[in-house]
Amino acid sequence: MTIRNAAAALAAVLAVAACSQKDPANEAIEAATNALNTVYEDAQKYVPERYAAVKAELDAARKAFDEERYADAIAAVKDVPAHAEALSKEAEAAKAKHVADLNADWTRLSGSLPDRFTGIGSRLDELGRMKKLPEGMDRQLLDEAKAAFASAQSAWQEAGGAYAKGDLEAAVGKAKDAEGMAQDLSARLGMQAN
Repeated sequence: MTIRNAAAALAAVLAVAACSQKDPANEAIEAATNALNTVYEDAQKYVPERYAAVKAELDAARKAFDEERYADAIAAVKDVPAHAEALSKEAEAAKAKHVADLNADWTRLSGSLPDRFTGIGSRLDELGRMKKLPEGMDRQLLDEAKAAFASAQSAWQEAGGAYAKGDLEAAVGKAKDAEGMAQDLSARLGMQAN
């Protein structure tokens, strides 16, 4: 059921509300529930506070209905379909912004991390060829750095795999993990921060 259909159903129910109010209240709550259910997923994820506010209206109507205050239930629920429609638009806008932010993060990370990894790899190779390591570095620390580098590269590969599958959220999350590991490694290896 679309939000408009739910609103139309609710309007029809409200017109009949002068008669016995139990059935109209029940139908109004059902129509409002259907309207809210159509926006649930995105609204809950992208505008949870607004979703909670609209759901509270529906919950108040259900409580009034359970207490046999049918006129109060109808009054409490009458605006829910319209609010659900507004919620749908807000969630859509918030989702678009979230996706734009993720795309910007991915562009930044995919533009900087490969070079950073190349630099770390070169530094590790350089240290591996040294007979005498710099002060504060020993073979054990170098081996730990190499293992950490492998983990960072693995996270970056997982990010690329997630991106290829179209899972931008997971891709950016893994890429940020890889970035954090790369920053830590750069610091441990005495490299300039980019």
